[in-house]
Amino acid sequence: MEISNPNQSGAVLLNSKLVINRKRQEGNPVLKYIRNVPFEWADIKADFEAGKEMGILYLSLKWHKLHPNYIETRINNDGIGYAVKVLLVLVNVEPRHILRELNLFCYRTGWTLMLCYSAEEAAEYLENLHISRNRNEQSAVNAMQERKKKRLCLSDDDSKLHQAIKFLSVIRSLTASDAQRLIVTFGNIQKIASADIDRLLLCPGLGPTKARNIHAFFRATFQKT
Repeated sequence: MEISNPNQSGAVLLNSKLVINRKRQEGNPVLKYIRNVPFEWADIKADFEAGKEMGILYLSLKWHKLHPNYIETRINNDGIGYAVKVLLVLVNVEPRHILRELNLFCYRTGWTLMLCYSAEEAAEYLENLHISRNRNEQSAVNAMQERKKKRLCLSDDDSKLHQAIKFLSVIRSLTASDAQRLIVTFGNIQKIASADIDRLLLCPGLGPTKARNIHAFFRATFQKT
């Protein structure tokens, strides 16, 4: 059986549907919010496929707290064969140490961690990942970051954003990509400066060394010359 958005025109290509794992995702409340791309059920390894190259696993933190070994098993067994691997996490319990562990695990295993805070937001991310399916991994991630940037009401002034990235990039071991992810995650430099190390580690792709360097940078004593 195939379910797709009834508003989609017949001009949509047959192979342009978001593919959903029937066994694992039937009944998921996220599905009712997928309105802007057509989708279909299939027997696949991942929870969602945005093209054959991108596999997406979906995890709620509430489920993860009850079944901590579940996602490691899924990643090891069901992530094989995808060029782009995304773990989409619904944050529905107090994150802190849980997200820190997931972030480090994704970093070690080559997965991209994306966070959402409602079923509707998760659906928007899935739609945009599907739309980005023909791009490379970084393009897909950038599309998600741009959406989160707008959600956080960040300035669209490219000049200001460039200045912020340039400022953060002077921190030891931090790249421009790291700086951009920090701005997208926290919203502004003031929030980055006030964050503790645990909070900094919630930023996707940021390891312990970089988090410590950022924390130390904003707490250094500046000497008068």
